[in-house]
Amino acid sequence: MQYTSLKTLIGAVLLAITFAAVATPQNRLPDIGTAGSSVVTVDREQAIGDMYMRQVRATAPLVNDPVLDEYLRDLGLKLVRESNDVRFPFTFFWVNQNEINAFAFFGGYVGMNTGLMVETRTESELASVIGHEIAHITQRHLARNMENMQQGSATSIGAMIGAILLGMVSPDLGMAALSGAIGGLQQMQINYTRLFEQEADRIGLNVLTRAGFDPQGAPDFFGRLAEKYRYSSRPPEMLLTHPLSESRIADTRQRADQLPSPLNRDESHYWLAKYRIQARHLKNMSANAFTTQLNHSNSEIANAARYGLAIVQLDNNEPETAEKTLAPLLAAQPMNTFYLDVQTDILLAQKRYDEALALLEKAYMRMPNEQTITMNFANAALTADKTDLAIQLLREYLRRDPDNVTAIDLLANAYQRVGDSSGMYEQRAYLYALYGNFDEAINNLHNAHKQNSTDLERRRLQARVEQLMAKKRELESMR
Repeated sequence: MQYTSLKTLIGAVLLAITFAAVATPQNRLPDIGTAGSSVVTVDREQAIGDMYMRQVRATAPLVNDPVLDEYLRDLGLKLVRESNDVRFPFTFFWVNQNEINAFAFFGGYVGMNTGLMVETRTESELASVIGHEIAHITQRHLARNMENMQQGSATSIGAMIGAILLGMVSPDLGMAALSGAIGGLQQMQINYTRLFEQEADRIGLNVLTRAGFDPQGAPDFFGRLAEKYRYSSRPPEMLLTHPLSESRIADTRQRADQLPSPLNRDESHYWLAKYRIQARHLKNMSANAFTTQLNHSNSEIANAARYGLAIVQLDNNEPETAEKTLAPLLAAQPMNTFYLDVQTDILLAQKRYDEALALLEKAYMRMPNEQTITMNFANAALTADKTDLAIQLLREYLRRDPDNVTAIDLLANAYQRVGDSSGMYEQRAYLYALYGNFDEAINNLHNAHKQNSTDLERRRLQARVEQLMAKKRELESMR
């Protein structure tokens, strides 16, 4: 697909600083600072990241799952809180691909493939990858890589940035422009990237430890990944271009051995998230596979297996069976958002709308800011024809999280149900804008403007049109 191919080319030069890049052996890591502002300022970095994220939403197989989104966000922010040099908010998102990969780009965006989550064995392993990507962002490695390459060709650097942005407007043109811009710069940046990888390893490991995770998670994961694909004829693409050297793994192990390891970490949510991915999104574990783990000696794995089994049963149109499977878990932890999400779907599948609404109202009273609870509550209200309640919940939530795609989509549907065409078109405009289609976003705002007879609202909508036109001009000026 277009996103994959464009990302592959960008990765050759700009996103080559994923966690699997080559590192050279070195006992003392250099302090290479956080320069990079001479090529890309922090404001410009954030603007580029914002535009690229719009392209990602439009073309990548993202996981729009409130439960998993909330888990990844909470895990990521726990690491961010222990990081230095944080210049802007971080955004974490899932890409539903089997490929083992994680990546970071301008503006605090960190992407995580579901396939990488499945490959990990502990939450500390997963956190080690996220911490590494966070370090790339806080140390501004992309901007500094551009600064280094500018010494060889300032024109090519500008062309590469422009090509990335051009790809959002016309993927074919962006691909051709980026191919030409790369020119002879690839080899030039490899040595500098090695320093970045060493720096990200060091900083990421310290962040991991300060956040309460096991620092052994990093060398355990890297080492197992390297060993698994050492003789493989088809290793992950990431390892083909940036193999994990033995020296890098040994250096990471040596550093981890000098750091404290916590005892008895609660990893229940990690296992629930992992099995949810395998049951619902990758669909690579059957009911039988989950059943064999119901009596696992690790209670966290056993509970997650029961949870995964309930999801498979529900998705196979067996809500009654799924409810019986989930019941012991829900009884033990009635406010667990993973369990509440599945129980809500079970009740809705059986048209037990009043029970679903009562369950979610109770949870909402206790956790009004939880994305999972609010999205489930709003969806249940829509399903039960309580549209006004859904609109109220979604509007309140979007004040806190204005770019939430799921909430905007639900609100557009809610407005359509009550015959509010202006509201529907406005929400669709927000969706189109988030996906980088500014022309359609502006068209929908014009439609909303036509449907509204209130002068105040018409002026507000016209102001929003002007904002989007300015955003479109900003995109064009950055090319």
